[in-house]
Amino acid sequence: MLYGARPMGLGKVRIVLHRPQSAENLGAAARAMKNFGLGRLAVVAPAAWEGPPRSGEGGTAGEAFLARARRVARHAGDLLDRAELHPDLRGALAGTTWACGTTSRAVEGRPRIDPRDLAAEAARRGQVAVVFGEERRGLSDAELELCQAICTIPTRAGYDSMNLAQAVAVVAYEIGRAPPAGAAPDVEPARHETVEALWERLRALLSRAGYLNPQNPDHVLAEWRRLLARAEPSQREVELLVAAVRSLERLLGETARR
Repeated sequence: MLYGARPMGLGKVRIVLHRPQSAENLGAAARAMKNFGLGRLAVVAPAAWEGPPRSGEGGTAGEAFLARARRVARHAGDLLDRAELHPDLRGALAGTTWACGTTSRAVEGRPRIDPRDLAAEAARRGQVAVVFGEERRGLSDAELELCQAICTIPTRAGYDSMNLAQAVAVVAYEIGRAPPAGAAPDVEPARHETVEALWERLRALLSRAGYLNPQNPDHVLAEWRRLLARAEPSQREVELLVAAVRSLERLLGETARR
């Protein structure tokens, strides 16, 4: 036996596939996950899943896609049966406290970690999501901004593009072999949806205050996002920030009425 798994609490790790284009890749990714003990799969459904399948068979295009994926997945078909389907990435990340996007690109202002570092981070975090982009374009900058970290698989410089299922296998291997972390901190980490609620309110507030450039309001907010991600706030701390923003909203409203 070449591989001996060590427990890390793998049930807290969610693999997110963002709009996969190939049923074969989806099925092979499920197999790789099961090889290394990962059982939580979330899929952001492509627009092509809506409507009838091209084959003319019954059901939807998404159901036909999943049926083809199950044939490739073989004994990992149960992961596809349990997979969470979401209309967008924000929904797929709901409930997580730390998300890591994968890309071969260098993104300005975003430090990159490798799969082994990702596994070490996942071991010490709460609910974790690892996000893989679609085969043709990967994850956009806006999608990567929803993640606290960026992971790059160290390939040869001359050919850095990897097949989706193979990339999932590399990352799943490292997560599966990571040793358990020490005792969990006695603080609840910030949940993804609470952080996103903060950014929605803060974006509106800073726009009203004239702080953000109306032509490109997300440019500065992206730097704020990175600042908060480095601080690793608790759920309580983000709730305090949301409450502060609400107070400022009320003050601005009262000033405008006067």
